[in-house]
Amino acid sequence: MTTKENESVPALRRAVRILDLVGSQPTPPNAAEIARLLDLPRSSTHGLIGVMTELGLLESAAGHASGYRLGPRLLDWAAHVSSRQDLIGAFHHVVGSNPELAPYTVSLSTLDGDEVVYLASRASERGLGVHYSVGLHLPAVYTATGKVQLGAMDRADFREWLTLYPLPAWPPVPTAHNKITPSEIMEEIRIAQNDGYAMDDGQIHLGVWCFAAAVHDSSGNTVAGLGISQPKPANAEKMRDVMARLAISTAAELSARLGYRTA
Repeated sequence: MTTKENESVPALRRAVRILDLVGSQPTPPNAAEIARLLDLPRSSTHGLIGVMTELGLLESAAGHASGYRLGPRLLDWAAHVSSRQDLIGAFHHVVGSNPELAPYTVSLSTLDGDEVVYLASRASERGLGVHYSVGLHLPAVYTATGKVQLGAMDRADFREWLTLYPLPAWPPVPTAHNKITPSEIMEEIRIAQNDGYAMDDGQIHLGVWCFAAAVHDSSGNTVAGLGISQPKPANAEKMRDVMARLAISTAAELSARLGYRTA
């Protein structure tokens, strides 16, 4: 750690203590009261409170002797945590109540820049395929859940995404024997936009394929991709339509639980 990083850690700890204190007080405490109750130096406490107020972590409480209460940014964070918990809870409910999904690994991931981050996963009940650990990051352009979320973007947003993550900067395919090109991935994203599902055919795990559809919230925003995967079977052509339809219907059921209604 650098000296600057070492100095920032105690300040962060003090900021958390201040938030805990302010949130627990029946009336908004002022800076002097905060310093006294936490046994902190008054000068540094005043400076820290000023920064926390500037960042929206605290706000002045009018009519309370220059007291402070928790700021609006914390409410924004709480709303994000709550909505994500609702999404994950709904995912487990839908997956657990659908026996058709038993043979498959079912995963839920969200787009984060040029990657997808896995929020939840239920391994195949038959012990087949792979499991995606919560918190796992994978290149979005090679995952079915990533491609379907990119395909769900409107054109302007997708053009902006390509500006940030141009084709020449894309990482290599995780499975060395897969020779898919960026132009072929772009075509897969276009097809996903038209068909409502995307496929990863051995691009992440050799011999494993995954089908995914987009999940929408009550406002119609794409919040995740739901994928079902298994080792690619011998009757792949027959199973392709079965898995595609199952991914679409399961994502639609999850979206409905989140309040999404089709036009």
